[in-house]
Amino acid sequence: MPEGTTPAIWHGVYGREYQLLLCHVMLESGAHWSGLPLHAISTTKDFSLDHHTLMPWKCMGSDMDVVMFEYLEGLEVETRAGKGRHTGVVVDWKDGYSRYQEEHKPLNLVKLDSGQFNLSPNNYCLHKDSHFTKESAKENLKLYRRGEELYWEG
Repeated sequence: MPEGTTPAIWHGVYGREYQLLLCHVMLESGAHWSGLPLHAISTTKDFSLDHHTLMPWKCMGSDMDVVMFEYLEGLEVETRAGKGRHTGVVVDWKDGYSRYQEEHKPLNLVKLDSGQFNLSPNNYCLHKDSHFTKESAKENLKLYRRGEELYWEG
């Protein structure tokens, strides 16, 4: 294989419990490729961040929902991996940890400014909506607690 990158269209994901989320892509040659990890996909030639940084939580089962939230699409997001824009895509699991509210971790797909993609849980993301979010409200972040009151039980 020659050095470099191959243009592709990313069109699906799959995963197994405790493993990396893997991607389905169509290559410009017409070949369909499965099993591409998130850290191998970039809209630029920057592949500097590893899978630990780009996907701090592994898959929490193989039965997943991949949904598009139009409201989130394009919002600026600050993650532990860097700044970027939300793609609107959220990956959520219907098994494993999702059975327990205090362990539930839907992951937000963020296209980082570097071109790489990040999958971060809600508590690793800080969204900016110029019509709604306020800088002064950030002081409330330290007051938020997870899992203190359960709204459903597994």
